Amino acid sequence: MQISEAEATTIDIRLTESLTTGAGGVGDRGGLQVRVQTDTGLLGRGETAPIPGVDGPGLEAIAVEIDRWCRSATSLSIEEALAGLDSAGLAPLSRFGVHTALIDLQSQSAGVPAAQWLRAGAPGAVPANGLVAEANPGAVHARTSELVAAGMTAIKLKVGAVESAQDVTRIIAASEAAGPNVALRLDANRAWDAETANRVIGRVGRHRVDFVEDPTSNVDEYVAIQEATGVAVALDLPITEDPAAVIAQAGVGIVVVKPAAIGGIDRVLDLARSHDELRVVVSSSIDREVGLAAAIHAAAGLPDDDEAHGLSTGSLVRNMPDSLLPHNGLMQVPTTGGVWSESD
Repeated sequence: MQISEAEATTIDIRLTESLTTGAGGVGDRGGLQVRVQTDTGLLGRGETAPIPGVDGPGLEAIAVEIDRWCRSATSLSIEEALAGLDSAGLAPLSRFGVHTALIDLQSQSAGVPAAQWLRAGAPGAVPANGLVAEANPGAVHARTSELVAAGMTAIKLKVGAVESAQDVTRIIAASEAAGPNVALRLDANRAWDAETANRVIGRVGRHRVDFVEDPTSNVDEYVAIQEATGVAVALDLPITEDPAAVIAQAGVGIVVVKPAAIGGIDRVLDLARSHDELRVVVSSSIDREVGLAAAIHAAAGLPDDDEAHGLSTGSLVRNMPDSLLPHNGLMQVPTTGGVWSESD
């Protein structure tokens, strides 16, 4: 099976509503769909886009890299293209789109979902955490209650976008609505300083919080915050070619990883295999269908079937198919061969 044609086309990621985080507002943005055709008539697709609130290359730079790869890939076999991916000079965001398209082709050819291709016995569904970002504590309580009633076993509350006193009230409201059997996670998007992180978590109480993600912009402070508060700190991996170095610098035991940020589904699985002491939470980048499905397959490929992953972002994107929304707290892994198709 050889590549007969490859191209990248622009796509729009339009949101149903803007999302406010500690790193600022998230709104509509552009992206790319990578389309790889084979001489057997199969079409593989991958998607990528700049990640909101994360430093990295812009859409134009990504497009230049992917276009260069597309022009060099014609007549290669899928296996040759995959083997040469790490020497192709692709930044992580670009590699993610290309790798997803190639894995799509491989698993389509085998007639199995990508997760099954990557890990025999991968589950048919993975737990997801619910996302809460409302500013008003009453709205936080109502939204958290709604998500718990819908079957979510974990809630991620965005913090850091309002005054710390209001965040304390918001966290307590979410905790009361979540109850003792639902994990509450905080995501500050690096908006706090260490003093604020220690003060807020200290006022909330360590027994209310599962972990706090990216409390400050300085990862060297994460272990100290963890020790001072008694609450685990999670590192959201930035766009990087060397995640192991960033993990070692932070020194924490939980990582939140977006497949796009480190360059592909395979790199997520390699990270988990090479760091079996880590708790790995997969997160989407607020993507379109193929990008979100790729993150779901990555989560299903991990050995821990009970972890709740950050994959319930589909409701933020306009016209997202129902199959890519959570049901009873679970994300269904696409069942057709490949990563995702309209028939899913």
